Amino acid sequence: MSEYRTGVVLDLDGTLVDSVHHHVLAWDQVLRGAGLEAPLWRVHRAIGMGGDRLLPWVLGRSAADLGDLIDELKGRHEEAFLARADAVRPTPGGPDLIDDLGARGVPFVVATSASGAMVDVLLGVLGRKDFDLTHGDEVDTSKPGPDSVLAACEQLGVGPVAATMVGDSPWDAEAATRIGARAIGVRCGGFGATELTDAGAMLVVDDPRALLGRL
Repeated sequence: MSEYRTGVVLDLDGTLVDSVHHHVLAWDQVLRGAGLEAPLWRVHRAIGMGGDRLLPWVLGRSAADLGDLIDELKGRHEEAFLARADAVRPTPGGPDLIDDLGARGVPFVVATSASGAMVDVLLGVLGRKDFDLTHGDEVDTSKPGPDSVLAACEQLGVGPVAATMVGDSPWDAEAATRIGARAIGVRCGGFGATELTDAGAMLVVDDPRALLGRL
């Protein structure tokens, strides 16, 4: 491995695709349907985690306590989100950032906690599919665990210290910095600059458009 080689890890949901608030509404629908309630602000603050971590965090209950309900609610959430998929659109500059990195020969991998049909829908919204991707089915631990970032680094052929993670949530920044990768935050997912920097982001910008030509 060349010591000078670097790579970029791009989050998908909320970073390249403007999907965060659709996820919030989908989770709210699912929780209410199961007789569970959580304030929307708390659901929003958990977006970016995998569903296995999101539900315990939002409901204030342990994964062991929730048991099989986690997988059941995750499945319902995917159905509820897909029903809203026609309203999802790219973030400002999301597709352009993919094109920009490819045109300049910057190695990058898209890393997402989503899997299955949801990944296909998100990529359809982005309008770009010709790139390396790691998704939720390929890792054992979801964000803020670092597994997805590590998997992306392996695809890039770089160590974490040579990687830069671009994500919209504090969980992205935490996942990256836990293994020594750099983190850049984008505010288009609805998280504030302070939240992102407190989680380890070294730079915060509004959206992918602001990163064009800079990574």
